[in-house]
Amino acid sequence: MHFPGFNHSIWNAFLVLGPIGIVAGVFVMTYAIRKSRFYFHFDPKSNSDKDLKEEKGDFGPHSGRYQDLAKLAITLSVGAIAFLINTQASEKPPLTEFVLKVADVTPIVVGFFGAAIALLIAFMILQTVWYEEYCHSPKHDTYRAWKYALCNVLGWTGLLAFLLGFSWLAVNLFS
Repeated sequence: MHFPGFNHSIWNAFLVLGPIGIVAGVFVMTYAIRKSRFYFHFDPKSNSDKDLKEEKGDFGPHSGRYQDLAKLAITLSVGAIAFLINTQASEKPPLTEFVLKVADVTPIVVGFFGAAIALLIAFMILQTVWYEEYCHSPKHDTYRAWKYALCNVLGWTGLLAFLLGFSWLAVNLFS
């Protein structure tokens, strides 16, 4: 899969991810508005739904899993960027076909991995800050629908960017 000129800028990654993020955000906000859910509960124990309330659980274990997955994706993204840069910096002429393919695809793939890192760090920070705000709110009504939508979009778009980075790299190197 070769797109002449398209692989040669990190900004092309945002041309791919931007519309996806916007559509996802609109979808989540539409869902919240349709359900008349103008705020969400982090903890099942605070939920008005009888079945969820009976779980009496906290959000902490869920948050830990989400944040661990984000940390893994961030770590692998940083490693992939380091690999791409090292591969190009350490090669001397004559360049192999593999190195030429890596050089061709590096900008957009670095864009995908960089976006994954930025989005997932933003997800982790906002989720943590908003959960703390929620925990210290007497009514537990601070996690508004727009915050829920933004957290979902940041998390899922970050994971998508991570997956796209490796997929784009694989398709371009091995095709």
